[in-house]
Amino acid sequence: MRQLTNHKVFDGWQEGLLAAALTGVPVAVLLATVPSSRGAATAALVIGMVAGALLLTATLVFYLHWLTVPRPHHGWVACAMVVLASQVLVSSGLGLTEADRGIAALQWVSAVDLVVTGAALALVILSARGVPAPDPLLMGVVLGVALTALQVAELATSVSPPPTLLTVSMLVTIAAGHLAIASLVWREDELPRWARGRLVVTICLIGVAHVARSGLVDNRVTDLATALALTGAAALWTSATIVMLREALADQRERSAGLEGSLLEIESSWRGSREQLHEIRSTIAGAASASRLLGDHNVEAATHARLERAIRTELDRLERLINQQPPAEPGPVDLDTTLDVLLTFHEAQGRSISWEPTGATVEASPDDVAEALNILIDNAAIHGGTSSSIAVTHADSTVEISVSDEGPGVPTEARHKIFDWGVRGNSSRGQGIGLNLARRLMSSHGGSLTLADSTTRGSSFVIRLPAARTSKENHVHDFRHPA
Repeated sequence: MRQLTNHKVFDGWQEGLLAAALTGVPVAVLLATVPSSRGAATAALVIGMVAGALLLTATLVFYLHWLTVPRPHHGWVACAMVVLASQVLVSSGLGLTEADRGIAALQWVSAVDLVVTGAALALVILSARGVPAPDPLLMGVVLGVALTALQVAELATSVSPPPTLLTVSMLVTIAAGHLAIASLVWREDELPRWARGRLVVTICLIGVAHVARSGLVDNRVTDLATALALTGAAALWTSATIVMLREALADQRERSAGLEGSLLEIESSWRGSREQLHEIRSTIAGAASASRLLGDHNVEAATHARLERAIRTELDRLERLINQQPPAEPGPVDLDTTLDVLLTFHEAQGRSISWEPTGATVEASPDDVAEALNILIDNAAIHGGTSSSIAVTHADSTVEISVSDEGPGVPTEARHKIFDWGVRGNSSRGQGIGLNLARRLMSSHGGSLTLADSTTRGSSFVIRLPAARTSKENHVHDFRHPA
């Protein structure tokens, strides 16, 4: 992780070079073509306006980064940068309009620079003390407008230059203020080290530009120093904010992908738990009813034996379901045996189900076949009343098992989504889980579960599974009719 963080120091220089080109080209033109000091001063002010606009744009990008990755203290830093960038832009623009005022106007601009430095320092101190920040863009704009008004008022009232000692004192204070701002920003641990480094240099270069343009020394060197300092500041801050926003968005995308994956895992686990509970509830209800019948002395011996075998078989399946044991390997499944166990449970609950043994066998997992059939039989009883029927037919290499009821049937508008997870009719007492699970279980063995077209009352669900290839050695016998 540290290698990645250190590598970021070099990342984003493409953006920095672009920003440097946008502000550095005017500097190169100035160096090569401007013959007079007055022209150089004007060019420096133009460059200052461009740099100020870039600094404001970069600060807006930093504000977007703050919105993407909200950090309570970053708001004050963003607000301070809005104030500093606004002063660069406004003072350069007003300097162009007041070029005729000369040195006096420039030296009094330092007074406004001092106020701006103090305001930015106060904002960064609030950040260092952990004070929650308001919306930085709104607050920065308000302060920027106020300082612009102060700048206009200063230009309207100043006539003669301030005393040299006062000017020097203001410049020293401005330089010290920017160093103090840079020092506090460097301690902002919530910012990456590489970003803090570029921001610190940006603040120092803005301070250098304020001192150089003070008018205390009026020559081409100070004009070029101002232009170069602001060019460097704009390039560094623009490249830093673009990289920070890009990384924040990438991090957000990564977190969103991780969150989506976690939600899918949770949903899958939740669905699995509900499906398991759905089958457990049905099996326990049948086992409880069968157990009560075992205590009835009027039950015939043959029925008593069927009940005992059914309870043992279903409780074994229930144990495998609860312990989440892997399903048995697909093999020949005797449908007569499977249905006899299930129907014993359902009949113990007072349900009437007509069915005739056929001796058919299918190729699948015994537990999966039992679970799917139990779901269909349970649904037929819930939605179709106590009477239903099961028909098993063998066609070529496929066995069809139809579970039909005499209920109201499935409305036409609901047929296309009846197998969707969680979907159930308005009057349904089910949970919308069983049919989806049963279809998935059958599909996993190369089979299918469909809702048959019917013009009569009720509904009919049809399971189609590959028929088992049996021989004398592996023929599956019905436990009720031993060979």
